[in-house]
Order: sequence, then C-alpha cells, then structure tokens
Amino acid sequence: MSANKKAKLDLTSRVRAGMDEQTRSATARLEAAQVVETAHREVAHVLPSDVAERIPGAISREGTIASERRPVKIRIADTIANPYNPRVFYDETTIDDLAESFGSQGQLEAIKVTRLAQYPGKWVIIDGGRRTRAASRRNDEFIDAEVIEDELEAKSLYLRAYHANKDRDEQTDFDDAYAWQKLLADGVYRDQNELAVAVGKDPKHVSKVLQLTTLPTSLLEAMAKRADVVKLSHAYNLKLIFDRAGDSVAAHWLKEVVDGKVSVRKLEQVASEVGKEKTARRSKVHYQSKFPFQLRDGSEIGVLKQFADGRTELSLKGVTGPEQAELCEKLKAVVLEWTASRQPPEGASDA
Repeated sequence: MSANKKAKLDLTSRVRAGMDEQTRSATARLEAAQVVETAHREVAHVLPSDVAERIPGAISREGTIASERRPVKIRIADTIANPYNPRVFYDETTIDDLAESFGSQGQLEAIKVTRLAQYPGKWVIIDGGRRTRAASRRNDEFIDAEVIEDELEAKSLYLRAYHANKDRDEQTDFDDAYAWQKLLADGVYRDQNELAVAVGKDPKHVSKVLQLTTLPTSLLEAMAKRADVVKLSHAYNLKLIFDRAGDSVAAHWLKEVVDGKVSVRKLEQVASEVGKEKTARRSKVHYQSKFPFQLRDGSEIGVLKQFADGRTELSLKGVTGPEQAELCEKLKAVVLEWTASRQPPEGASDA
C-alpha cells in the first residue's frame, strides 16, 4: 500500500472517529437537557391516550397520563380489612346504592391494596372498604384493585386511608374516635399530641374526639348515621349529658338535634342543668348520725356526720392560724392511732 493511500485511510478514520464523538456528545447533551422527552410531551396533547401513554409523563388529548400502576382483578375472598382502618361506621343504605351503581355503571374506581407479612395470602385494603362491601353484596367474585408494592408500616396504613377518606368527605369524627383510640392503644403514636400532629388537628380537638369513645356504641353509631347534622360540638355535649343523666336522656336530646329542634347552646344548658341535678341528688343522701361541735359560749364551729355508705365527714369553720394548725395535728394523731390499730399483725399475708 502506498504512503498516500495509507495517509488517506488514516485521515478518513480520524474524521469518522471525530464525527462519532461529536454525535455521542450531542446525544449526551440532548439527553441531559431532556430535549427529546420534552418535545414528545409537547405534542402528546394532540395524541390519543393509547399512543401518548408510551411517552413517560405525557398527558394525552383526553387528559390522561400513563401510570405504572395498573388495576388488576383480585378475589374478594382474599381481601382483609386494614387493621388501622379509619372508617368504623358504614351506612348500609349507601352500600346498597353503590352495589346498584356497580350493576349499571360498573366499578369506576379501583380499590387500593397491599401485602402485610402478618396476613399471608391476603390483600390488605388500604382504600376501598365501602366498594368492597358493595361488590360483596352483589356476590361478585372479583374486584378491580391497584396494588401498592411499597412496604407500609402501621402509620402509613392509617394515614393513606385517612387522607383518602378525608378527600372524599367520608371520614367523620365518630370514625376517628375509635380509630384514634386503637392507634394509641397499640402504641402506633406515643400520645395524643403526636397523633394530633400526624393528622393535622389541634390537640384539643383530638382530646374531645377521643372522649366520645366512652359513649355506648349504639349511641355513637346513631350519631355517625347523621354526621351531616350531628357535629363534634353536639356530640361532646351529648356525651356530657350521657355521663350525667344516662342513655335515655342523651338519646332524647340526640333526636332533638337530628330533628333540628335544638342548638349547641341549648345542649350546653341541658348538660349544665343535669349536672346540677346530679349534684343536688347526691347532696340529699341522709346521714345516720350527726354530732355538732360548739365553743363554751354555745357558738357552733362544725359538725361530724356519719353516712351509711361508709363516709365520715368532719366540717369545721372559723378556726384559723395557730389554732387551726394545732387542731389539725391532733386530728391527724387520732386518725393515725386508729389506722395503726387496724393494721394486720406483723407477718400476716394478703394471700
């Protein structure tokens, strides 16, 4: 091979190598700037969804965007409720209506499920308890579900479902009462303050909601059914009425609330009045014996009362300063001497 021909070949190789390097460099710059992807996304709005979905992050002309999460069909028998389900009360009428809608329109939104090690072979429902109940009521074998592959801890299980329900206005204070009680009982949250931060509520609100758990389930369920009318301010005062006057009185005033006959202010007045009545009834308990204490001039300074329920009350007035201190010491000595005489002999056992 002549020197000239060899030189031409070397030059050609160098030119090709240079062009390849420029191509790689240009491609790298385009990729770094995401020029191609941006161009695709800019034209995606005129493309049908079956074409646009092939472009990551592109919005089609129908307004849809591709997602890696695709609904699958799972057996309803293989589902299990979220152990930290924020929903406690379900309206049977709305479930019947949803089941009827499934028959005419199909399932419009997939439920969300995940796997938990403590429930092998089961799909744990994160969001979609009402839809699952409706499908089950129709005796459907399968339901559309979106599988969440992320490994979720207790807090995430609760908060995902909690926010999903809040976004649809399906979550009530009455559901929260039981759900929050379980979260605290299981140690998912250390205390009410940590729970309040997690759900974005004032600690005072959380405290009031949790107090509702002392109500009978029947009364709380009745409130939940009319959560559109019975608000937390009503429920809290109904709880006070229940504590002071019992189930039947609280149920009466709940009906008055549902019928739109009473305000929160009226409930506050009722709660205050029944509280006074309870105190008055308690004060009417008669004593078995009464011994008054008088000074030498005949003025009464107190009385000692003995009650059948085991109470002994001593009430003194007008004794102040050093005299009060001296009298208190003598009274303590008498009581201590009596309690010492009532202690079991040494070596005795409670067994």
